[in-house]
Amino acid sequence: MRDEYNKFIFSNGIHENSISEISKNKTSIDIKDQKGHHDENLNSSKEIDSKGIDSEIEVNNNEKVIEEIERIITNGNINDQEDENSILLLKELSNKYNNETIENEKTLGKWLQELILDPLQPKEFIKLRKREELHTQLWGSIFGKNNTIMNAEELIKYKQKLIEESAFLSQDHINNSNLPLNKKLFAMIHRSLYPWLYGHHYNSLGDIIKSSNGKGIVICVGNKYIRYASSIIDSLRYVIETKLPIEIMYYGKDDLHQHYINFFRRLKDIYITDLSTFFDNDIVGIKGWAIKPFAVLASRFEEVILIDADSFYLRDPIELYDEKGYQEKGTLFFKDRTLHPGSHIGIKWLKSWMIDPLPETRELRFWKEASRHEVESSTVVIHKTKTLLGLLNVCKLNEKMIRKSIMYRMVHGDKETFWIGFDMARQSYHLNPLPVAFVGDLVEFDEENNGQSSWNICGHNGHLLEKNKLFFWNGSLVKTKMEVILEEDIIRFRGYAMEGKDNTWSDDLFCMTLKDDQEITPLSNEEMEIYEEIVERGELLSIIIPP
Repeated sequence: MRDEYNKFIFSNGIHENSISEISKNKTSIDIKDQKGHHDENLNSSKEIDSKGIDSEIEVNNNEKVIEEIERIITNGNINDQEDENSILLLKELSNKYNNETIENEKTLGKWLQELILDPLQPKEFIKLRKREELHTQLWGSIFGKNNTIMNAEELIKYKQKLIEESAFLSQDHINNSNLPLNKKLFAMIHRSLYPWLYGHHYNSLGDIIKSSNGKGIVICVGNKYIRYASSIIDSLRYVIETKLPIEIMYYGKDDLHQHYINFFRRLKDIYITDLSTFFDNDIVGIKGWAIKPFAVLASRFEEVILIDADSFYLRDPIELYDEKGYQEKGTLFFKDRTLHPGSHIGIKWLKSWMIDPLPETRELRFWKEASRHEVESSTVVIHKTKTLLGLLNVCKLNEKMIRKSIMYRMVHGDKETFWIGFDMARQSYHLNPLPVAFVGDLVEFDEENNGQSSWNICGHNGHLLEKNKLFFWNGSLVKTKMEVILEEDIIRFRGYAMEGKDNTWSDDLFCMTLKDDQEITPLSNEEMEIYEEIVERGELLSIIIPP
């Protein structure tokens, strides 16, 4: 397979000339991967038309459930223990979000009317937060409290319960008058939050669980980043020699050219998935950064390592699964640089609706107004089954109307939506406690006016999982992602410095000014050997390094 890869690279040239030529000759062929779970026929039942007759029926049924709640409280004859627990849960949540205690059916019915039945506008984050919390509470009453610390046997039982007991989420089952109140409510709120989820590739929650298996890497790839994707895949397979399968996600026929799809499909343990066939595109409108959480949700893997195409790894990503925080919480996020401290529009907006953040959120630099940036999403590790509630809400925050009208105006792209989405869904998460390890080359700068000079390290954000063990960085080998890469665009990575409290940055954020006593850690012999081998292959194959 290595020979086949080399032959392809040499004969087809994954560099600027090839990319320019191919972009002029786009085809309209729609390719679907012929491997794995995405071949399963999950579209056998009829699709739900959210704007048609089915939608009107659903609204009428939801109103009947609200009336049923009012009738139960009025009559005071709750015979079913599940229904009694559901009423108590609703009262508890409604009291939390209102100044006066809700005891009568009219007030509770009005609260549910506003929370569930009234249309949710993109900027209504207070209502969205309430709806998400009720969704999580009802999930726990049906499937059990979401506990990310599970042994293998407990996880199997939890998955089986999700598969076997989630059929009521379909429209036909919602109409069942014998369905317990908590399930009726959950179905209503679940479908109101995620109207794009079913009727396309998936027809049930069980479909998502059943089609997610094992561990693997997911990389979102488009024509623009093909050279970087080729580089990371080449280095992971033939330098790092990871045994993890890799799933390439793209969005529709215009996103990734047929030429590249054919090439990637010939590589061992590489799967290709067109994400445009999975969800209601009118609602999600996947584009740019927003593809990433949806790619995790749609992946064939249960334990997903989402890696940006322009990442650069010195170690096997499989080691990320061993990280203690991931083992406990099913997530592993990494910090971004500490930038722009002080109050800002994003934190004012967040604190206007996030009234009771999780303990880990209270410790964030973003929450404490020490940085406008918290997480960078070049690598995100997620156990899909354990953290499905949080993941669904991250996807919610990346819906087209929500991200365009508010989310991406308050934070920079998708990256902060991961922890915000998990918090909103009341799903605990783990953020690697180590700061950014800024990795690159040492450069001396002359200070203006005072005639002194300072040392800077110029390069990209890197990350460690333990001291003196550089794991990866974001940004590949180049300073910027230009269409034509010149020799002077290549960074010579020699070492790294851990970001400190008093470090300052250049205007383009490419260089970090070092303090006089700041420690510089050179790449170890092992790290340098891996780095140089990747660079040599980049030069040999003309993937990124100019020939």
